[in-house]
Amino acid sequence: MAIKPIYVQAGDTFFTRSNSLLGMAIRLAERDPGEEAVWANHTGVVVESGWIGGNTFPQAVVVEALWKTRKGPLKVNGIEVRVFGPAGKLSAKELALFRSEADKYVGDTYGWWKLGFHLIDRLAFKGKKVVSRLLFLDKRPICSYLAAKVNASVDLFFGMLPEVATPDEMVDFCETNPDYWVERV
Repeated sequence: MAIKPIYVQAGDTFFTRSNSLLGMAIRLAERDPGEEAVWANHTGVVVESGWIGGNTFPQAVVVEALWKTRKGPLKVNGIEVRVFGPAGKLSAKELALFRSEADKYVGDTYGWWKLGFHLIDRLAFKGKKVVSRLLFLDKRPICSYLAAKVNASVDLFFGMLPEVATPDEMVDFCETNPDYWVERV
């Protein structure tokens, strides 16, 4: 599946949707009782402006928590992508802090066990953040924690603590708060 190229800016946050088994499982676990279908199952941050998708250059550089947190162009094969940027422009100092915070995670191993804490909250506590609030181990990030934590370093928020953030809830916040987040198209 080819995506329409999107020009993104350093300081933006991207969200993806994949139809892999893992992507579908994450979206199922993110869904609150009675909630409509969940769109996003992954997120990360843009640290260098450029294009996502297509053969357009320069390619944007992102930081995302995968098996190991990586920095490079977003691999868009077989996924859908949405990108939101802050409604106001980040200053040079804020952008440097954003990039520095993102770079702290590059090379870190993914905290897979943290997904279980989020799943327990969904199943046992109907989405209320009970056990996921205990997730504060910085060196084992999951994607939503990394993106929320990097944004929080420059006072950008998604309506929740980074420890309890999920890609779905972050997208929901962006969609319902256009004074804070603008979708890149």
